[in-house]
Amino acid sequence: MAKHKDLPDPVVDLRWMSRALAPVGMWGPSGGSRLYDAYSIWTIVQLVLTAAGQMAGLQGHWDDLTTVFTSLCFDLTVTCTIIKGTIFVLQRESLDALSRHIERNAVEFCSHLPEERRALLVRARNLSRLIVCSFQSVGGVTLVSFITGPIVQNGRDRELLASGLSNVTVDRQLGHNYPMLMWWFGGLPVSSPGYEAAYLLMCYWLVLMYICTNVPDAYYVGLLNYISAQLRLLHIALRSIAHPEPGDLLTEKLSHTYGLTLKGDVPAKGGAQESSRDGVFARLLECIRFHQEIIKCVDEMESLLSLTVLIQFFTSTLVICLTAITVINTEAAYLPTYAAYLATMFYQLFIYCWYGGEVYLESERLQFSAYSCNWPDTDARFRKTLRICMARMQRPLNLTAYKFYKLSRETFLLLLNGSYSYFTLLLQMNQKND
Repeated sequence: MAKHKDLPDPVVDLRWMSRALAPVGMWGPSGGSRLYDAYSIWTIVQLVLTAAGQMAGLQGHWDDLTTVFTSLCFDLTVTCTIIKGTIFVLQRESLDALSRHIERNAVEFCSHLPEERRALLVRARNLSRLIVCSFQSVGGVTLVSFITGPIVQNGRDRELLASGLSNVTVDRQLGHNYPMLMWWFGGLPVSSPGYEAAYLLMCYWLVLMYICTNVPDAYYVGLLNYISAQLRLLHIALRSIAHPEPGDLLTEKLSHTYGLTLKGDVPAKGGAQESSRDGVFARLLECIRFHQEIIKCVDEMESLLSLTVLIQFFTSTLVICLTAITVINTEAAYLPTYAAYLATMFYQLFIYCWYGGEVYLESERLQFSAYSCNWPDTDARFRKTLRICMARMQRPLNLTAYKFYKLSRETFLLLLNGSYSYFTLLLQMNQKND
């Protein structure tokens, strides 16, 4: 609940993500529940069985490069989802604590800037909703492509069979395609109702994988978005520290805070100037405390996000490479599906690098905002404290992938370059074998 009328309710709004994760066992009820914990474990077990079924299903298909690469992409994605999902489930309480920490910062600091604070929080909330919608949309296109692709291919196969142009020995899978390659006891069924039941089960696994890999990413990025919003609010607070306020407002504050007896705009006592300086210095101390709390939030975010991002970077780099090889060798009918899958991998890399880079860039510019606070009109105490503050702000806040990569736009280009290098290497090896 919001503690001030000028704040949106809730202050940190990540409900869309938690509601999407709850049905698949990734976001439990507050206070914990053993039954829900068992359901969470069952979700992870299903993903493990999906990965194992993918690898086992490759038996007898190792000579088909497109099938092998497609299965490897699926298996890498499922394995990444298993690790990320397990980490996310174990971090549920810590993520909730970080969300409350960000909310406390929003309530406690910069109450003298109500309009700016509310505008930034509303913008962060809308942007978080846009993030989850974009994640769901990009991933949803891929999901729909994989689910409906075999149905379209089944229609073409039936036309081929009806034309009588096929060989006498007909592939038993012709007209009975599946969304993914999977091991099945006794072989994948091709007759009703076994075929339909197996198809629906694979669609369920795809939806499960889709939710468990996309929505946690949206949750992490949503938290990054709120941290960036607080850094923007700190920019505004720093710039306005020592700038003069309207005389009537300043007079009212001096009267209320320091108990001065005022006559018009001139205090009866000679402490008005000192009181004003004390107020300006108090604002500086508030900004310093706000900055310290943001640093703590970034450190918490780093500890929660670091391993997940490293795994995502490694997986996406390989999957982009393998999918690109598959696109070159696949039939034209499957190109939209693989293109959508490739776009999803690109987006998962980009979104982390972009919003991680936002935190870095906003923190990097803090020292310039502090320098713009009209410090020449302040006293020696203020200027000395400001120098110490600016010395700390010279070190931008970094989020990393387990210290291997910094989350930034440059890292995104570096990872794409790595994928392209692996792609050219595999392409050359494939051409030599041909």
